[in-house]
Amino acid sequence: MEIDENKKPERPVLITVLLILTFIGSGMSAFSFLFVSMSHDEVMKIVKEVYDFPGVEVILSAKKSYFTIGFVLYTISIMGAILMWKRRKTGFHLYTASQIFLIILPLTTIPNYQFSILPLLVTAAFIFAYSTNLKKMT
Repeated sequence: MEIDENKKPERPVLITVLLILTFIGSGMSAFSFLFVSMSHDEVMKIVKEVYDFPGVEVILSAKKSYFTIGFVLYTISIMGAILMWKRRKTGFHLYTASQIFLIILPLTTIPNYQFSILPLLVTAAFIFAYSTNLKKMT
């Protein structure tokens, strides 16, 4: 039996699941942010007329630039996940940077934004899980 020394180790199931969740979450977010960015005034008008829930005024105060920058950052997150799928360390760094900037984005662009710890904890958990497998990436 011949052993192929160039064969990369299998991707752990946990990382595969996390990557799929990243593709879904970042993909849906990128699409949503692009849609709102492209039709910001119309979407905000509809939200103002149709939705009445606590915190809706925070969403209404978000400018088009918030959604445009968010779209770019979610796209970078997807690119990072694609590279991690291919076992490239660069993907981890792209993903991590985009996620950190996504945590900071509403704090710097939305007036009266109330910071929530939950997105920070989820982001930290994903980054930590991905980082434990950096040695399996090139």
